[in-house]
Amino acid sequence: MTLRRGFTVLEALIVLAVFGLLATLAVLSLNSARASLRDAQRLSDVSVVRSALSQFWLEKATYPQSAGIDLGPVGSDAQKLSAGGFVAATNPATPVYLERVPVGPKVNEYYHYHAGANGYSIRFQTETKTDLGLANVYFAHASGIDLEDVEK
Repeated sequence: MTLRRGFTVLEALIVLAVFGLLATLAVLSLNSARASLRDAQRLSDVSVVRSALSQFWLEKATYPQSAGIDLGPVGSDAQKLSAGGFVAATNPATPVYLERVPVGPKVNEYYHYHAGANGYSIRFQTETKTDLGLANVYFAHASGIDLEDVEK
């Protein structure tokens, strides 16, 4: 009688399948957590811009007018918020309400701004369910955040 020690091929395959399943679940959970963090960053960015626009309104009684611009791209005319509205980072206009306009958490993701004298709209998109609702395109205004792309 010989005694063999070790795993059978079937036992080894079962162990590998369990490890593969656990690794897949970990990656999916990590991706979901990353998307939630990006959404939190977007909401924070929009809040910062809204606050700066409120300061602009208090001093000027108007908002920086624009038919539509992406906020923050390098080399654009919308890198900071100063007395002249959204301007390039090298523009010396003072006072400065927002030294650096935030950009989205993903590469080449920018918040889109358009405004008239009495209202503005900042477009951004969430990836997961947030306090605002399901993943969707949202618009921030002076009065809050909703699904309407109108200047409020």
